[in-house]
Amino acid sequence: MEAFQGLHAPGGVPEPSSHGNVRLNLDGYGYGYRGSGFPGLKKRGHGHGNRSWIKIDQDGNSKILELDKATIMRHCSLPSRDLRLLDPLFIYPSTILGREKAIVASLEQIRCIITADEVILMNSLDGCVVQYMSEFCKRLQTNREQAEDLPFEFRALELALDLTCMSLDAQVC
Repeated sequence: MEAFQGLHAPGGVPEPSSHGNVRLNLDGYGYGYRGSGFPGLKKRGHGHGNRSWIKIDQDGNSKILELDKATIMRHCSLPSRDLRLLDPLFIYPSTILGREKAIVASLEQIRCIITADEVILMNSLDGCVVQYMSEFCKRLQTNREQAEDLPFEFRALELALDLTCMSLDAQVC
């Protein structure tokens, strides 16, 4: 503590007290807050940030949703470790996970959760994502009257694999 005696705290920040029962309120909002002390800075593990997703149903209708991790985990019955594969901040090899109620696919630029009746696609401005969404919606709407041999989730996975292979093929040639 002696090493810090010559230093002054920045303006507005109280000097440390020698009393163990003094609570510092550095955030300026309310008492009892045990955050980082900086307004607007969230501690890790507190609150879940919303992320933009594209939901495509069996009829080929799509809509953009703002969902947090906890909502997706409950809706698809997935553990949080599976959602890490979809996080664009982490780099993982291409992976397909088959779970009880969903298929988690992380294939190059296409990262999605496929259930029996919908595809939840990570929203991105990447061309592959836009192409997947438009092509999948188009296929679902044109094949609505025809009896398909494959279930919905396999058709969704097939298209994701097709587009990923086409993208990789274009990079090689």
